[in-house]
Amino acid sequence: MAAPVDLDAHVRRIVAIHFDPDGGAPYWLERAEALGWDPRERVRSLADLSRLGPMDENALRERPVHHLVPLSRRANLVGAITAETGGATGKPKRTIFSRDEFHTGFVEPFVRAAKHAGFPKGATWLWVGPGGPHIIGQAAAACATALGSPQPFAIDFDPRWFRKLPADSTGSERYLKHLINQAMDVIATEPIEVIFTTPVMLQRLAEAMTPSQRVRIRGVHYGGMRVESRLLASAQSDWFPNAVHLAGYGNSLFGVCMELGGPANRELRYYPYGPRHQVQVDNAGRVWMSRLDETLLIANLPERDTATACAPHETHSALGFCSGVSDPRPIHDARSAAAPGIY
Repeated sequence: MAAPVDLDAHVRRIVAIHFDPDGGAPYWLERAEALGWDPRERVRSLADLSRLGPMDENALRERPVHHLVPLSRRANLVGAITAETGGATGKPKRTIFSRDEFHTGFVEPFVRAAKHAGFPKGATWLWVGPGGPHIIGQAAAACATALGSPQPFAIDFDPRWFRKLPADSTGSERYLKHLINQAMDVIATEPIEVIFTTPVMLQRLAEAMTPSQRVRIRGVHYGGMRVESRLLASAQSDWFPNAVHLAGYGNSLFGVCMELGGPANRELRYYPYGPRHQVQVDNAGRVWMSRLDETLLIANLPERDTATACAPHETHSALGFCSGVSDPRPIHDARSAAAPGIY
């Protein structure tokens, strides 16, 4: 059971670090100057974060990441983890996590949800997804080892290149077959029991696997993109009926929100692991995320999704999860329509 956290006190502590005149982050000190008031005095709770206004997402694209790191925390960056987003809405955004923040943002939420759901321990994993600048590949390795497994067998792909290929083109289909062929070589040779991949790739793998290969899968973890309830129902009942199924929702900037299980054919509910990761929904249904870490503060960044706010069950609250979102789905605009993908 997670110890109770005073969320507003956590907000005050993080704001004090990033807006400290002597040791704060250059980006946020510039923001305070533009606002004309001291956020350390007026941002005293999670609700007060809105006073800072929306985060300029281009700052995460165009400015060196150290501009967002407090001067007082730069000595703590030995071994820190850098990452970029997948670039689905334009030029990728960059970020950095201390080792502890990476663990709390990506590993601890999965481990708590996995233990709650009975996800297999000590199993042999296959990870099919991006490596390189995409933090999810590092998270896959860390999550596997946290459950007593070796690092996963891995098939790497480049989602940015895939988005450049016309949808349903010969090139995109050849690339998908290239990935599936590599994964099937591993599945045919190794005793794979856990698959971690995106929903699109999971369906293609299920279609390529034999019944005997599918029934030995004891765990499925979905990441990288939204999983629809219909696909989840098929995966649970038809493709991998012997597996525990866990879905994640998040990105490289913040961490992962976990879907904590429930019946098929329902809206999926995802919860952040608090207090450092907070998810809110405005009156229009737009998802906004904030990251409250000592190394990096991201306040009020609009996501490309709409959703419905939902509160966690008391069992989930006891595990450390906070208010989240139900059934997030992309906003259909020119950018999202032009960016289909596999991640």
